Amino acid sequence: MDNSLIDQIRSANDIVDLVQSYIPLKHVGTNWRGICPFHNDTRPSFYVSQPKQIYKCFACGKAGNVFTFVQDYEKLSFIEAVKKLAQRVGIQVPERERTSVASTKRQQLIQVYKSAAEFFSQMLFEHGENALDYLKKRSFDPQTAKDLSLGYALPSQKALLNHLMKEGYGVSLLKESGLFGEYSGALQDLYRDRLIFPIHNNTGDVIAFGGRIMEPRDNVGKYINSPGTELYTKGKELYGLYKTKYNISKMDYSLVCEGYFDFLRLYESGFSNAVASLGTALTEDQVYLLNRFSKNAVMLYDGDAAGIKAAIRGGLACISKGMQVKIAIFPPGEDPDSFILAKGKDAMQALIDQASDIISFMATSEQTQSPVKERIEQILDALRLLQDPIQRELSVKEVSEAFGISQNALLSSLRRSTTSYAPKQAQEAVSLPETEIPDERYALILGLRDIESYKLLASELNADYFTSRLPKHIFNFLRDNLIEAGTIDAAALLDAAKNSDIRDGLAELLFEDSPLPDLSKLIRDLKLRKIQRDLEALDNAISADPENRDLLSRKSELLRVYRMMTKKVVNKVLY
Repeated sequence: MDNSLIDQIRSANDIVDLVQSYIPLKHVGTNWRGICPFHNDTRPSFYVSQPKQIYKCFACGKAGNVFTFVQDYEKLSFIEAVKKLAQRVGIQVPERERTSVASTKRQQLIQVYKSAAEFFSQMLFEHGENALDYLKKRSFDPQTAKDLSLGYALPSQKALLNHLMKEGYGVSLLKESGLFGEYSGALQDLYRDRLIFPIHNNTGDVIAFGGRIMEPRDNVGKYINSPGTELYTKGKELYGLYKTKYNISKMDYSLVCEGYFDFLRLYESGFSNAVASLGTALTEDQVYLLNRFSKNAVMLYDGDAAGIKAAIRGGLACISKGMQVKIAIFPPGEDPDSFILAKGKDAMQALIDQASDIISFMATSEQTQSPVKERIEQILDALRLLQDPIQRELSVKEVSEAFGISQNALLSSLRRSTTSYAPKQAQEAVSLPETEIPDERYALILGLRDIESYKLLASELNADYFTSRLPKHIFNFLRDNLIEAGTIDAAALLDAAKNSDIRDGLAELLFEDSPLPDLSKLIRDLKLRKIQRDLEALDNAISADPENRDLLSRKSELLRVYRMMTKKVVNKVLY
């Protein structure tokens, strides 16, 4: 693809607008900050620079521009990311640049699931009278089915299989899709005569399905869910998030329910900040996903003992990642679906407004059946995983007030085992990279401030003046990529950096804007440091060969240069 077209596409996609279409960002000084989507981040460590059109996570190190963000977030190849961003801003990619063949297995599977979802949706409204009747009996509007792309799987053993093969998908790919079972060596549809719920990732790609029977059948499970595939791992996604993530961010809280129909009822009733955990208590991966969009959540699990237990378990998982959690208390036997049907959406809103903070709920609710000591230990276990020490101490105060236990006793119990519970991420954070010479780093930072500074740096130094591995590689990279540059284009530089260590390190240097020493002084200091290293090497060589006149002459010349340079420094100081 032509470089000028790539430059045009990159320039047309503002990085702040792009990133905000995936995760919320807040304006902080000259940059934007948010929860990093590339690691299990709980404290905002992901920074985006609008002037430089780059991003950098100062926890996991990930960095790049609009192309690398889409590549890493959506698991795309570079060309796929370029085409996606071209489409986003209405730039036409010439036909010769297009390809109908997805370049990765993941993209091929996404296309299979997209075709399957469209087929199921079409079947619902063409041949799914019984499925539509079932939805009608449960008081769901057909428009809700359209909005959420619900579908219907025909009773035939090979309806979907035949459709996808006509679309041109190969048998080997379909075997890996998780959409078919193999019986006596032949593929058959996994979903037959079921209402279909497509499961999307939070960027909107269909990656799995859930299928529900509409009438009881002997020895047949109520639900069939997709098996694990390259696209889908159970417990990592939140049903409906792709539809509600913007409202969750805007309203700054989420409503967490359990199943498909709870979500459908909430969504249809105007609660556009809901998600469903797909029949399980919230997993750690789901909590991290939810935490990207808001730190506040209200648990809307069933009103029976199992539902309350799952709400507490999920709520404590949220607390351990720094979230604030409330629990809405349904009457026994009720869930969001049945409650809204019986009482209406205003009553549902009132229930949400009256939701109890999880710590108060665990301390006072008669619906929590475990002993008091066990409940306190459950909360402390969650707090031990909380990285923010201030938030941890504030929570301890809440526990103390709610349960009537002294803060000293709680803190004593907490501290006895906090070290053993230190999160892996925090433990890894203390390990240091190879030792870097600060002046080498500072010189590169200043050299990247503008093209004139870089030209000064490049004219005075070469890679031999850098002793640390990464600064040396970055200097060589800049030498190869800024030879004829008229300006420093940070985003374009990161495009050229194919090595992730160089790209991540370069982004960190580009983000640095604190006051630094004068570049000329840094260049002189690096030159002096190299002379000192060379003199040390010559002394070692002379010790091995004391009669070598060439070595002695080179040392004499180096000493002369060294004295001249240091004399200039002394004169400047004295006069």
